[in-house]
Amino acid sequence: MQNSELYRRGIVCPLDEVAEERLRRNDVDSATHVRLLAIPDNLMFTALCQLKLFDQINARCGTLIDDYEEEWVEASGVAAVVAAVDAVADAASDSRVAALLLALRSLAHEAEASSRPLLFIL
Repeated sequence: MQNSELYRRGIVCPLDEVAEERLRRNDVDSATHVRLLAIPDNLMFTALCQLKLFDQINARCGTLIDDYEEEWVEASGVAAVVAAVDAVADAASDSRVAALLLALRSLAHEAEASSRPLLFIL
């Protein structure tokens, strides 16, 4: 199954080398060992866009994260995702958005600690 079929509108952290390889091949299934942070609905996605979260990540990581795209932030750039979250977190007035940002920050720290990339599937 393709990444976007299983993880649409989410941020994925592979938890081992096999999972990372499967994600890079775009051939995953429900047993692929990942941590998924789902973006639950279009309202949440729109709120993250309005905060310019993805613009901040793109500027710091040299990526092109955008709607209907898959984009990797390699392990060497994951710390910049934390900085991007921190740059926009204070502007999040909705508690659901703030909670998702906190979860993304935690996922990025986990990825950084294990030298794993993050895959944004929007």
